[in-house]
Order: sequence, then C-alpha cells, then structure tokens
Amino acid sequence: MSFRVGFFSPGSPGPWVKSMNSQSRRAALGRSSSLSLLPAVVACLVFPSCSGSGGSTGPAPVGEGKVVSVRLSHEDLLTGRADALFAIEHGRNLFLATFNAHDGAGRPATTGTGGARLRRAAPQNFNRISGPDAGSCVACHNKPFVGGSGDNVANVFVLAQDFPHLNFDGGEGDRFEDHSLRDVGNERNTVGMFGSGWVELVAREMSTELRAIRQAASDEAIAGRQSVTKPLVTKGIDFGTITARPDGSFYNAGIRGVDSDLVVKPFHQKGVVASLRVFTNNALNHHHGMQSTERFGKDTDPDGDGVKNELLDGDVTALTLFQATLPVPGRVLPGVAGPAREAADRGERLFGSIGCASCHSPELIVRSSVFVEPGPFNPPGNLRQGDYWREVQVDLVQVASGPKLPRAQDGSIRVPLYSDMKRHDMGPALDDERLVQAGVPTSEFVTPRLWGVASNGPWLHQGRATTLDEAILMHDGEGKVSRDAYAALATLDRAAVVEFLRTLQVLPEGTTDLVTIGAPSNTYGDQPSMLEHIGTEIFDVSPTPEAVIAKLLAHGRTMFDADFNHLDGAGRPKSTGTGNPREERKGFESINRISGPDANSCRGCHNQPRSGGGGDNVANVFVLAQANPHIAFDRQGGDGFKDLDLDNVGNERNTVGMWGSGFVELLGREISIDLMRQRDEGIAQARRENRAVTVALRSKGIDFGHVAIDANGNVDAHGVEGIDEDLVIKPFHQKGVVASLREFTNNALNHHHGMQSSERFGKNVDADGDGKTDEVLEGDVTAMTLWQATLPVPGRMLPSDPGRRAAVDEGERLFDAIGCARCHVPELVLDDPVFTEPGPFHTKGNLRPGDVPHVVGVDLTRFGPGPRLDREQDGTVRVPVYTDFKRHDLGPLCNNEKLQQAGVATGLFLTRKLWGFASEPTYLHHGRATTIRDAIEMHGGEAEDTRRAFRELDSKQQAMMLDFLGTLQVLDVGPSRIRMR
Repeated sequence: MSFRVGFFSPGSPGPWVKSMNSQSRRAALGRSSSLSLLPAVVACLVFPSCSGSGGSTGPAPVGEGKVVSVRLSHEDLLTGRADALFAIEHGRNLFLATFNAHDGAGRPATTGTGGARLRRAAPQNFNRISGPDAGSCVACHNKPFVGGSGDNVANVFVLAQDFPHLNFDGGEGDRFEDHSLRDVGNERNTVGMFGSGWVELVAREMSTELRAIRQAASDEAIAGRQSVTKPLVTKGIDFGTITARPDGSFYNAGIRGVDSDLVVKPFHQKGVVASLRVFTNNALNHHHGMQSTERFGKDTDPDGDGVKNELLDGDVTALTLFQATLPVPGRVLPGVAGPAREAADRGERLFGSIGCASCHSPELIVRSSVFVEPGPFNPPGNLRQGDYWREVQVDLVQVASGPKLPRAQDGSIRVPLYSDMKRHDMGPALDDERLVQAGVPTSEFVTPRLWGVASNGPWLHQGRATTLDEAILMHDGEGKVSRDAYAALATLDRAAVVEFLRTLQVLPEGTTDLVTIGAPSNTYGDQPSMLEHIGTEIFDVSPTPEAVIAKLLAHGRTMFDADFNHLDGAGRPKSTGTGNPREERKGFESINRISGPDANSCRGCHNQPRSGGGGDNVANVFVLAQANPHIAFDRQGGDGFKDLDLDNVGNERNTVGMWGSGFVELLGREISIDLMRQRDEGIAQARRENRAVTVALRSKGIDFGHVAIDANGNVDAHGVEGIDEDLVIKPFHQKGVVASLREFTNNALNHHHGMQSSERFGKNVDADGDGKTDEVLEGDVTAMTLWQATLPVPGRMLPSDPGRRAAVDEGERLFDAIGCARCHVPELVLDDPVFTEPGPFHTKGNLRPGDVPHVVGVDLTRFGPGPRLDREQDGTVRVPVYTDFKRHDLGPLCNNEKLQQAGVATGLFLTRKLWGFASEPTYLHHGRATTIRDAIEMHGGEAEDTRRAFRELDSKQQAMMLDFLGTLQVLDVGPSRIRMR
C-alpha cells in the first residue's frame, strides 16, 4: 500500500511540499522506508515560509471534496505503509489546510468541551469567542512563517469554548447567563512552535526525573517506616520538596511550579498541557471543530455534522511530528564589532547579573534527541504509550529542518530554551485573568521560553506588550526583584539588555548556522518598526523616477508587514476608531478584539496564501464596532452604556484579498468617470433643449440604471442601480462603500492598529493622546497604497490532464449558461493601466490630487513582482475580474447583519470578484461558507434564479462548474498567469 497527498482545496495557505508516494520517495532517496527518519531523508525536507513564494495547489477535486484526501492511522506508520518523512509532510499539509465541511470542520451540535448545544448552522457555524474560530492552524501560527506565533488579531479566548455559542445576549448560546467579554474566557496570544520538539523532550526528562525522586522517597519512607522529604531538583531547576509517608501517600505542599503529579507541562502560558499531541487534539476540536478518533472514538459522529473519523490517530501523530521538527531558533548577532555588538554582549552579562536568568534559564541539557510518539505523559483522550506495540521514533538532531543543535561528546544536547519550565506568581501587574484554568491560580504563568523571543512579539500571555522593554517592566511578583534591578540600570544598560534579547530570533529560512551575523541595528534596544518615513517630497517631480517608485514599493511592503509598536504610535488610548474621545485605555485594555485596536500588522489579517491576501475567519473584523470606546458587553462606558451583543455591536466580515487591487481600483475609476460624463451630458442636453431627459447609465457593458433630469438640470438619481447616487464606484469592502485603496488604508491604520495618518488627523497633532504626532506621513500612505496596487494579479491553475481540462472548460461554459456571469462578469477592458496616486475620488480626510503639485504614476503592467497583466496592441488591458462592481440583494441567507454601513441596506453586497478567490477560503462576506458549493447555495434574492439553475444541473455538471471555479487562483510569484498542474 502506498500513500500520496491528495489534491488540496485551492487557497489552503502557504507553499506546499511536493508529494511523492512511498515507493517513489524511496527510489529518490536510494533507501528503503524506515520507521525512524535518518539523515538521508533530511535533504528532502523543506519548510518554506508562509510569506514566501508559493501557494497554488492545483484545482480542487471534482465535486470539491476533502481538503486533505488522505487519512493516516498510527498503525500505518508502524507497519511501514507510510514512513516518517511522509508523516512529517502529511502533518505540514494538515497544519496548512483550511478544513471544510467535507473534512468535518465545525461542531454544529457540540461545544468545544464536548457538551451538547443547540444545533448551529451557517452563519452560526463559527464564533469568534467560543469557537470554532479558525479554518486552519497556520491562520494563527504564521509569524514570521508557518509554525510561528500570531498577531493579536488571532488571540484565543481560553475556556470560552465551554459555551454553546457566545453572543452576550443572555440566551442559550450564553447558557442563559449574563456575561461580559472578560469573564467568558482568558484572552491569550498565540505562541510560536519553533523548537517545540526539544521543549517537550526537556519536559519529558524533567518529569521522569522528578517522578524518580518521588518514587525513591516513597521507597525509603516505606522501608524506614517514617516520612522522608526530598528536594525536587532536575536539570538544576528547583521544584520545591516532596514528603513521602510510610503508608505510601505523599505530602505535596512543598511542590513549587509544577502540578502534584510532577509532570512538567510546557505548553499553554499557564503550563497545563504536557505534550504537543494534547495541544494538537485540543486545538483541532476547539478551533476547527475537527474531532480525532483517539479522543472521540472510531466510527462515531460526536458533533453531529455527519462526518465520522475526521482525523485518525496517525493524522495527529503527523501533526505532532511536523511541529516537533520545526526549525529551532538561534542567534542573529549585530556585526562582528562595533557598539551594537558590544551592547548585545554587555546585555547578555547584565541579563544574568540582575537575576533574569534565574527563571529564564539560558540552557537545559537533554540526554536523548529521540522524540517518540506517542509520548509518555499523555492523559486519557490522547494516544498513549501502550496503545500500540511500539512508538514512532524521530531523531531531532537528524530530522528537524534548519540548523541543528550540536550533540556533545557524551551524546547530550544543550537546549538554549531560556526557561525553567516552572510556573511562577507574576503578581498583580499580570494578574488580569478572571478564570482559573486547570486549577492554576490566575497570577501564575509558566516561564515563557525566550528562545526566538525577538521574533514572537507582541509579548506576554495576552500580547499587550509591544516592546521587550514593556514586557520586562510589566513583571511583578516573583519577577519583581529582577524587574526593579532592570529599571534601576542606566539607560544604555537597559537598552543593552534589550539588544541582547533582540538577538534571540527565529532564523531566516535556509539558515544552517545557529548563530549568524546580521546588519547592525544602529539603535540600542527597542525601536520603532518604521525607522524611516516618507513625506510629500515624492510629489515634487513628474514623472516619478523609477528609482523613487522602487523605493516606494519596498517601503510599502515593509509597512504592510510591520508589527507596529507604541514607539511608532500604535494604539489609540484616548480615541475610538472613528476619532471620538474615550476614557484612556492602556495596559491589558490597549487592545480590544471587537472594537479595536485589534491587530499589530496589516499582514496579521491579510496573509492567505501570503502577505497581501485574504484572511482566515480568526481574523474577521467587526465593522462599525470601532465607534464604541472599548467593547466589554457589560453595558458600561466601554459599550457607550448601551446594551450590546455580538450580533448588533458590528457586522462581522471576513478579510478580503488585495491581489490585483490596483486594476480593480482603476476599473472603478474609469466606470465612475464614464457614468458621470453620461450624467453631465444629460444635464447639458436637458438645459439646452429645455425638457426632461432620462439618461441610461451604462459602462463597460454593465447597466447601472438611469438618472432622470428635469429641464433645469436637476438630477433625480433614484433610478441608479447597484451603486451610490454620486455614481462613484466603490470596489472595496464587501458592501462597496470605499472608493480607493488609499481610503481603505487610512481607515485600517487607525481602526486596527491605532496609527493616525497626518493627512487625516492633521500635522503635528496627537489625535489619540499617545504622545506621538505624524505617525504616518503622506508618502507612507502612498507607499502602502502603491504596494497593494502592484500586488500580483491572480490567474488560472489548469489541469494538464486532458480529461480534467475538458471538465474545467465545460464548467466555465456552464458558469455562463446558468447566469453566474451576469454579475460575475468574467472580463472588463481597462483603457489605461497607469495607477495615479492620489486618485481622483478620495473623500475628505484622504490626500487628493489638488493637495500635491504632481501625482505619482505607476504603470501596473510594468511594476510589481508578477504575474502582471499585459497591454493589448491598442494599449488597453483585459482584466479577468469576475465582477460587475454593483451591489445586489443576495436574499435572506446572506442578510445576517444588523447594522447598516454607509446607508447600504443590510441585504445588499458588492459582487465579489472571483479573481483568485479560490485561494482564499472561507467564502462570502462573513466567511461562513467553507466550500465553494456552500457559497453558491447561500445565494438568493437577485441570484435565486441562478442558484436554482445550479441545483438543476446534474451532479457531474455541478462538479465541472466547481472544478472551473477552483482554477481561479492566486499563483506563485512569476511572469505567467496560466499555470498547469
């Protein structure tokens, strides 16, 4: 029997490792399959970045089936039907997959703890607080690449999964109880998984040694017939004492920093999860609604979704091994000499001398590098040792990608964790949680490992510290002495400690050395994410030099990916997202997942399949909630003293992708100009002929209704269809209410990040009371706008198999035949591909053409990484955008919003561009459709006839149409817009 990875749904994030069946893999390696993974295998293992090139996976299977078509049992690994390399590859694919209803995603009839609940169907199949709240693992774990930590936007509400469906209305979803946002769960930031196999190996050895001490104490007590007290010290870490009584019982009051079972649990900020396997099983059910057989039983449907055996025990083994073999962090030193390097070295010495290293132990030694799965300390509900006749074994020194930890002469390995793996009382400054998790006091947290800390911001358990200096100064309790010592240091010495910590990084991909030399930081300690700003000088010359355009695009990419911190001006402590004053919010209230600021970076939401794309449901935004001071659902000042619930506080929307967005805006501009010309010509005609005139509005083959004009030139625009009466096409936001990328960017900077642009809030003005002025300049916004405008355009991923290609072609014909193409217009012609900035339809508060001496002009057919669209011989560009730029009534299944945005009726939505949409599951405005079929079935209203026509197709025809839609993908960076698979 051989295994291969099946087709994946288009848009499952990230680049994919090429799949081979076991036979071809063995041939390629020149070796036989083995249970253990040896060095010969390592050369074939690659872990590309989520933000790097890649992302296309071929068309979906006919019928749009499971995202991952293979399921793997643990026995398959033990019997050699699949080897460890396949398991790690399979685990990576599962980690990247956006699970859908065919996989069993969702838990319609159960809570995240397995309790029964009222059945929930779309749009209640996701819930941002109680879950399921994400489609994929990588949606949260993606910084700086696959497997890492997460933006604040991906914060999880731990323990909230026990609720049926949180809405804060006191109903069934809230268990008929009155709750506020803080008392339903403990908000936690996503931790990075790099080096986690070594973390678990250290914990396993510590647990084994602690239990051996306990057993020795018990043996002595029983033999000597008197109590025996022994110190619990392992790997130099003191866990207190244990007293064994002669009757075989124990007195555990002396145990410190670990549970009385003496199992070191290094995962979760509270130190309550012993293994990657337990962590994985928990997350699969909580976040994705994917139930593993080892926890929920074989051939059962515990969540009532009609899918059994959603994940087998081998699938969980594969996910565990993938995480265990992720690269280890290392050191990036600032040059071989100079003040920055000297500061880092001095900071490392100070780190030890002020006491930080007493908890953040720089190094722990493990005797064995062999990671066995299942591990020895898994609780019931997870595969355990003894469930099979042996375990899978993987040597992390040989297998893990990236640099390898060196083995000492005695075979031991030094693991630079910078943690003692203990829980500590961190005092009132960090005691901001209300719910006790697994019996651990709310003020206690496991010492976070600093291995890779500089790449894992924001920091602390809830992600509220945006700089390392902030994180240190928020220590209290058992960390108070070291904190005070740090605070008492001279300014340059404090900065040196931070400079040292900044060398502890997740290494760039492809790095083979644990210690590398990077460019000097030029600044001691923490620094703004944006070290350079661009002002209005870019508008002084026309045409804009290509070197300036290149600089703007590079700057825009940097800003889009930057994690803004308080030194940049991130946060808006004294203002709402609409600019109104509010009571100052700081500390743990500096971020708010509902009303914002809710994200550290643009890429925190826009990352599928890489930077600039769409976002998982975990990154959904609550549109219009930003007008509230600080949502807590407690009817107090943060809620504006209003009775709000999750449904009526804002309209929950999925993050849209920005691919091809420059062409989208240019089409919108040209249509707007065309419609306005038609209206103005009608006004002139009515006045000239002194009679009423009706003008049909039509542009690029699309009908936008009509305007009626009386003899005096007064315009009645009630006949305008699908757009506002100002005739400006607004192609951004699902409601079609934002005309330009610049406006979209200015809005997002303030709403999501608390970064105020000077063009909107004024020069030298501290609009939000954070002590920073001119946080984002006009040139900065221009750079971000142009970078988005020049993002690659989506294309087509076509099957090379002639039979499947014929099915795709027939599906494209059916797409048109049943009426889909009436709204999702396949192609529109753009007259001029030069994107000018500032654009002609910016609203007040955004830079306008008259504000600058010259506009910046960028030809979208020449600039950007590609694929790009080409000009026709007449200079025009054919844009396969698949939209008509109009709003339509989509019927009751899509009319789930309570608040009107910009006066647009709740049932009206802009025709989504299908250009690349298959790479950005989930679908529809709220992201509640997990498959393309689901999205079609939820259409109604003006699309009812088309939906009915789709239903009337036979199953083979439906599958062909779905296969066609699956070819509309975001492609790898490169010149070609047509790829074959």
